[in-house]
Amino acid sequence: RLRRMSTWITHPADRINTLRALVAPPILFAPFFVESLAANTSLYGIGIFFLIGKTNYLLHLHIHHPFSRNSTLNLLLDLSMGSVTGMTSSNWRIQHLYGHHRGIDLPYRGDRTWQLEKYSPLRALSFSIGTLWTTFFAPIRESFRKGILANLKTPINYRWAFFEQSLLIVFVIALAISQPWLILIYLMPWYLATHFVTRYLDYLNHYGCDENGTDRFAVANNCVSRWFNFATHNFGYHTAHHLRPGAHWTTLPDIHATFADQVPEGNLKRFSWSGILLPYHFLRSLRGRM
Repeated sequence: RLRRMSTWITHPADRINTLRALVAPPILFAPFFVESLAANTSLYGIGIFFLIGKTNYLLHLHIHHPFSRNSTLNLLLDLSMGSVTGMTSSNWRIQHLYGHHRGIDLPYRGDRTWQLEKYSPLRALSFSIGTLWTTFFAPIRESFRKGILANLKTPINYRWAFFEQSLLIVFVIALAISQPWLILIYLMPWYLATHFVTRYLDYLNHYGCDENGTDRFAVANNCVSRWFNFATHNFGYHTAHHLRPGAHWTTLPDIHATFADQVPEGNLKRFSWSGILLPYHFLRSLRGRM
């Protein structure tokens, strides 16, 4: 049976990612069912950061290149990672896969020309905080309009997208009714941190870039830090990801290598983009090194 399940995975490198995605919800929601963990959420929160802190990177990989050939398992992965990150797969598909990668950012980011012009702590925080609500709410509104009112099913089933996003909200409300303080001091801070880091990395990927220009090698920044790319499944090779959004993450370094000499020097960053290094990034920007 285990051998049969392994054949469902589209790429061998994603077997461990599939397992990580499936065990993430029991790890995150354990304090709601284990009193000793609920009493030590600060310490437990540090632990889960190391255990499941990369789940949103996994969800990003999954929506571009589904981990499984089996539709039921893919749905389970969608729901599993969506509950852990607070960003459902439908959210990712609407605002990122069929939004950002098609050059449609205005409904989800708003007009952020000033923030994206160049890096500064104020611009980075303004972008990351200012896009939190629109990135979360706009896909819900869009899926209601296209799914409930119009029943559109391309490029995704918008009716299901609305249901999936609503299901997450109902799930959190149900937890809040039973344990409101745990929601306030544990789950919501986790969700907010996850969303903020996602927005901040979007900023890092594109500040100072000509996203709608004619030079396709200047549409994104690229973090070539080996440690960052090891920890995030080559997320730093962002130009390669934009040119080949359906390419498997294991191939991105090789794709990047084919045109690395054509990427403007200003779009190559050799320091880590890890969200926990935000103070370091601020310091670099004050020294004119971002």
